[in-house]
Amino acid sequence: MTKKTTRFVRPIIWLLATGLCAAVLTLAGTYLYLNPQIPPAESYRNVKLETPLRIYSEDRSLLAEFGTRRVVPVSHAEIPPLLINAVLDTEDKRFYSHNGIDLISLLNDVIELALTQKISSGASTITMQLARNISFSLEQTFIRKFKEMLLALKIEQELSKDEILTLYLNVVPFGKRAYGIQAASMTYFGKPLNQLNLPQLAMLAGIPQAPEAGNPVNGPERALRRRNLVLGRMLAQNSISDAEYQAAINTPITAKVHNQELDLYAPYIAEWVRQQLSVQFKTDLYTGGYEVFTTINAKLQKSAIESVRKGLIAYDKHHGYRGAENHYDTGELFTIDKSIQEGAISEPLDTSIPEHGTRRLHNLAGNEQFQSILTLLKDHPTRGGLQAALVTQVNERSLTLLFADGRFESMPWQGMSWARPYVDVDTLGPRPQIAADILSKGDIVRVYLKEDIWQLTQLPDVQGALISLDPDNGNIKALVGGFDFKLNQFNHALQAARQPGSGLKPFVYSSAIANGITPSDTFMDAPLVFNDSNLETTYRPKNDGGRYNGPTRLREALYRSINLVSIRVLLKVGAGKVLSHIGKFGFDTSNFPRNTQLAIGGGTITVTPIEMATAYAVLANEGYLIEPNIITEIRSLAGGTVWKANYPKVCDPCTETSMPTTETNTTILQLSDSQDAMQQNQTPDPELAILDNGTISTPIKNEEVQGDQQLAAIEIQEPIIPAKRVVSKGNVFIVNSMLQDVIRRGTGVRADRAFERKDLSGKTGTTNEADTWFNGYNRDLVTSTWVGFSDGRALGEGEYGSNRPLPIWIDYMLVALKNTPETSREQPEGVVSFKVDPKTGEMARPDQTGAIFEYFLSGNPPKANSGVSGPIDSNNSDQVAPEDIF
Repeated sequence: MTKKTTRFVRPIIWLLATGLCAAVLTLAGTYLYLNPQIPPAESYRNVKLETPLRIYSEDRSLLAEFGTRRVVPVSHAEIPPLLINAVLDTEDKRFYSHNGIDLISLLNDVIELALTQKISSGASTITMQLARNISFSLEQTFIRKFKEMLLALKIEQELSKDEILTLYLNVVPFGKRAYGIQAASMTYFGKPLNQLNLPQLAMLAGIPQAPEAGNPVNGPERALRRRNLVLGRMLAQNSISDAEYQAAINTPITAKVHNQELDLYAPYIAEWVRQQLSVQFKTDLYTGGYEVFTTINAKLQKSAIESVRKGLIAYDKHHGYRGAENHYDTGELFTIDKSIQEGAISEPLDTSIPEHGTRRLHNLAGNEQFQSILTLLKDHPTRGGLQAALVTQVNERSLTLLFADGRFESMPWQGMSWARPYVDVDTLGPRPQIAADILSKGDIVRVYLKEDIWQLTQLPDVQGALISLDPDNGNIKALVGGFDFKLNQFNHALQAARQPGSGLKPFVYSSAIANGITPSDTFMDAPLVFNDSNLETTYRPKNDGGRYNGPTRLREALYRSINLVSIRVLLKVGAGKVLSHIGKFGFDTSNFPRNTQLAIGGGTITVTPIEMATAYAVLANEGYLIEPNIITEIRSLAGGTVWKANYPKVCDPCTETSMPTTETNTTILQLSDSQDAMQQNQTPDPELAILDNGTISTPIKNEEVQGDQQLAAIEIQEPIIPAKRVVSKGNVFIVNSMLQDVIRRGTGVRADRAFERKDLSGKTGTTNEADTWFNGYNRDLVTSTWVGFSDGRALGEGEYGSNRPLPIWIDYMLVALKNTPETSREQPEGVVSFKVDPKTGEMARPDQTGAIFEYFLSGNPPKANSGVSGPIDSNNSDQVAPEDIF
């Protein structure tokens, strides 16, 4: 090289070296500046998908889902190869060959930017898009782009290509609250990925570019263009054949929004479960992907919902029609002559269902007023199974109805003839003679289909509740808190504290038996008068109907629900002893008065349906107090057990190995959490206990559960916690036999007629026409039902526990007990039987005809001589005070 050449080359070399050094320094400075601002790549190994909370029944039926995002995680093996090709051919065709940054695409973008001052395509690889979706905002800046590139390089070193692609397809947004490819498949097509065809897969692959504006629901034309673009690139990359391409691009859009399909809609249950979890899972309840399994039996729950709704509609119908829900002035819209009408009627909309006069008027389809009516009807959604419809024609004894989907239906006279006008709770107007006596054109009404006939109805004002549980462990099998959750979120099964009425009497009588009174003892059923200077008038408790029977055996008094005998029993036993005994059944007796109301469940006494079911469970399970519960297990997104229930169970006898080491339910964590704390010289939580099998138990009620700690949770075998016996087996056996007579010959006889079995016991309850109850059970299932108004209004004359809640109980239990064997109760030790005189309750003579068998606690046989209950001891400290509330 000549000196002249060297003189020219040397500056160039220095210039290149300086530029290279500057570039290196710039890159190093950029790295040092940006690196602290990006998350570590290792975090992408444990990305926590924002998966909603899901609640299931015991048989894995989906009851509810809570969360802002719809996420259904999918593994790489579950992703169809055609979809992978569609995504890569469109978004990143060199995905498997680059290291996170596609230099060819990047160079193309740099040249385009230099020539046109804009970028049309973008050089974001799948890995860069993954970084953006998880760690960065969507703001388009060069700084964000550099961060994506740097993080993409790190992610590629941490994860495999298949792991990157799978994670990307699980987190990318697809619009309509769907995140991830499987959720998108369910949202737009209502089926999983493996059931989609080529056009549908291509449609999904094109959505992430514009998930809101470009999804097939919000922007169908844009989505179609994008789908065809995806198909074109697949063809160019030989991922599909020309024939497949041609068939796919000619396929119309089939996407629409498919909301999450619940196996059973049970919002009262779901909300109760959610409230229980919100205390422990404070930070990630709706994003942690928890699966909660409950004690609910889906079949029984469905029956419970239907039974309650049927019973409340029946009550509402019995008390008259309150009128249309709304009115719309249709003007001359539906006034058309017969020839036009005949020409406008089309074929049935859906030939797969029976015809019920289902027709659409084609000439109204473009009418703005008609469309506004349909919109108005959509603002009256179905509630409690009752649809809204608008009356378009009123004939002499029939109606024509318009539904929100444009159907026209006919209602005959038998569907509306019941509708006497409601005047007040005890008064009805005259019977209608023609349809115009009931409704007018333009009225918006509620209807339902029964036996192929549309029936007029209305949204009930009355409310009801049902709760059904297993008496051996408290597992709730069904729960209904009201007619419809969207109309009234108040859960009457859990929150409605109401007077129990005669439903409390079995526990008063159980107290009597525990204090020496027998089922054959007679008490005077006759008027009582209490004089007290604190009252303006004398207090005269009475029986319903004002009838009195004279001397009455205790058993007969219970199955006939005679108030005055119950009061006399209370007077004889003493209020203090009765209160103490009633408390053993789980009632909070702090608001129970020490007066005559205690005998008949009135006054200030209030209980909820769940408390009643718990108390009757003691009678069903032969004397044990259980804890009602609804959650059996909580699982993490990874499938580990976060928490498992361990409630007291009835076990008689309980073995030594079943005795508990702790009496609290537990959260289960791995031992390593505690070991790490010890190795760091930290003091372990004093409430943590290391169990024999090397796990740590911590009370769920006292600890906030952190989802990240639970992902690898393991399951342990919980020790059995035996339920505590609170009432003797003999006492319960006798009370059960008395309550079986309630079914066989008393106020619950309707149940005896409905069932071909003899193992049912129960008790009605009615309080001042405001609250009605039926609490019934056999050895395997306890069910309490309640009907009343939320505000405590009277239900009306003639409304009792025997004709409102009892039919609900029967409808439900017919399903619940179907194909279940009849159970029998063996007479326990300590219980004997004697023949007694049915009139006096005394021991029967050997030669006496008509004598009946009665049960007694041993050591307390029937009386052998005449006599009734003695006078009240005015010096008895347990004597009750009179009360002016009956």
